[in-house]
Formats: sequence, C-alpha cells, structure tokens
Amino acid sequence: MTRRRTILALAAALRLAAFKPAEPGYRFQFPRDHFEHPEFGAEWWYYTGNLQDEAGRRFGFELTFFRVAVERAAPPENAWDVDQVYLAHFAVSDIGSRRFYRDERINRAGPGLAGASATKRLIWNGNWSVAWLEPAADLPTQRLRAVGEQASLDLLLRAAKPPVIHGEEGISRKAAGPGKASHYVSFTRLEASGRVEIGGSAHDVRGTAWMDHEFFTDSLGPGQTGWDWMSVQLDDGSDLMLYGMRGADGRHDAFSSGTWVDPAGRSLHLDAGDFRLAPGRRWRSGETGAAYPVEWSIEIPRLGYQLACEPLLDAQEVVSRSGTMPTYWEGAVRYVGERNGQPIQGVGYLEMAGYDKPVWLGLGQPEAAP
Repeated sequence: MTRRRTILALAAALRLAAFKPAEPGYRFQFPRDHFEHPEFGAEWWYYTGNLQDEAGRRFGFELTFFRVAVERAAPPENAWDVDQVYLAHFAVSDIGSRRFYRDERINRAGPGLAGASATKRLIWNGNWSVAWLEPAADLPTQRLRAVGEQASLDLLLRAAKPPVIHGEEGISRKAAGPGKASHYVSFTRLEASGRVEIGGSAHDVRGTAWMDHEFFTDSLGPGQTGWDWMSVQLDDGSDLMLYGMRGADGRHDAFSSGTWVDPAGRSLHLDAGDFRLAPGRRWRSGETGAAYPVEWSIEIPRLGYQLACEPLLDAQEVVSRSGTMPTYWEGAVRYVGERNGQPIQGVGYLEMAGYDKPVWLGLGQPEAAP
C-alpha cells in the first residue's frame, strides 16, 4: 500500500469511528426516518420518474439530495462552520427531442441553506425542495420543486403504496463485515402530476415516480468498484428494486439483492441467487469515455419474470462538475417481457455507477480514491 493510501486508510478509520454504522435490528420510525440522520456518515434521497404530457410527449426526471458528514475536531461554533455538506442533482430527460438537461449544486447547512428537517417536514438545497404536505403517514403527499438553468419541475407525488424497507433485519447489506450496509426505505409507486418547463415551454404532465432514501456510514467493501440499480414499475401493479454490487472483474457479487412489491404493497426480499442481471448493448460517453451497458436482460425464475430493460434515451449520464460526488448514468427506461408466459411491460429508472472510475464516497473504501 502506498503512503497516500495508508494516510487515506487511517483517515477513513478515524472517520468511521466518529459515526454510527448501519447494524441489524434497526427499527424504522416514520415520519422521523424520512428525514436526516446526522449520526450516520452519509445519506441520500432519490426521486425519479416517468412523465407524459397531454400530447403524449415523454419526460424522465431525477431530483436527488445528498448529505455527507464532515469530521470535525470540535463542534461547530456558528452557523457557517461546516459539519455537513449538502449536494443535489437535478436532471430532465426530454425523450421527444432526445435532449438531457442536468444541473447540480453544493451547499453547507449555514443559516438554513440546506437540510432535511423532520420538524419542517422539508428536504431542501437552496430553492430545490421536497415538502411533505400532509402528516407523513403510510400514504403521504409530497411536492417536488426545482429550477435549473434550462429546465424546471413542480410536481405533486401521492403515495399509492406504503413505504417498503429493503433487506433483512433492518439493513440492506452491501458487502461482508460489520457495518457494510445501509438502512434503505422506498416509496415504490408514487402517482405524479404537475408541470415540467424546458426552454420556456411548459408541459402539464402525469405519470409515476419512485423515492429512495438510504443512510449509512460504511457500505462498500474491498474490491467493489460500483453498482447497477433498477427500479421497475410494471403494468400489473407490481414493482421491483434490483441492484448488483460490481467487482473489478465487472461481475455482480453475492451481496447483490432486491425487493419485489405486490400490487397491495406487500414486499418480498430477493437474494443474489434469486435473479440474474445480464448486460447488453453499451453506450460510450463522449464526455467521460465511460462505456455503460444501457440495455439489460433480467431473469427472476422464482417469480416467473423475464424482462428486457431498454433506455428511452442513451445519453443520460450525470457528470459531477464539482468532483465531490461520483459521475454515474441515471436515466428513464422501459421494460418489456413476460411473467409466467404472459406479456408484461413497464417503466422505471436505471442507475449505473463506477464505470468511469471506481466509486468512492469518502466512506470506507480509500483504496479506490482517485
């Protein structure tokens, strides 16, 4: 190990000791657990969805909020001292025009610049926000708002199913060893309505959305370089979350897993042996040079699924301008196939991280730091 990696490893060990690990036995409490957990090293809230206007023009959207803790020798003395860094990504896929718009921002909490407050029932970074309009019970309503340089979004999201907790014993395990996990909860089917504006043109839209929330301190293991994640909303009313943890050889390891959610909201945990994700056609980014497998085949024999995942637009790469967060591909997709011999189709989102360089979030894998 080089001197630089030794220093990074020691810094990571000190950092991990300062924050709480994701451990089995965690009991979620809602609405409290929909908001921030500063006792953990990192956290994110992901909102993605597929929309359509009255003329049939299709859009995808992503609005994501990240919180990353900053280790300090002493508690903050004033509102401007940094102990949490807040980042956010906003993207709109205009499927009809084959255009992809993306924006990002970074803030400290400061005097109310960013945060995720249970008291305010608000997650925000500047004027990008998610407001919980009703008491956050099993079926809440949320309002998403974001204004970027070329696109803006204003949506109401009404939960059609209660929140789903992924994994087992309160954790979604990502690698071998204590704390190599996250606490992970989703709203897998949200009814979306509102407005998208692109280049001064407004579109009233409707569709479906998905919300992911994870908090953790140390999730990646040695040798893991990234992941492939899919949200699937099928026309029979069922939903799927699948992720493959990827090693340096490009293969998914034994810590890959998923969740199936039936039309009534009941969930079933899937182990790595319950499904197979096989990459297909690749698209190469002209910006980063990364080659992403934008087409996938999915087999879940246990549930009778055979699905093909196809992008609605190839160029949906989110490139981090600041370099603070990883670059990744996150985009609107469709699914076609069958279940137990009967045709089925749906929509969702595909996320692929670690194709330009190994993912490192500053938490638990210093060997992969650029």
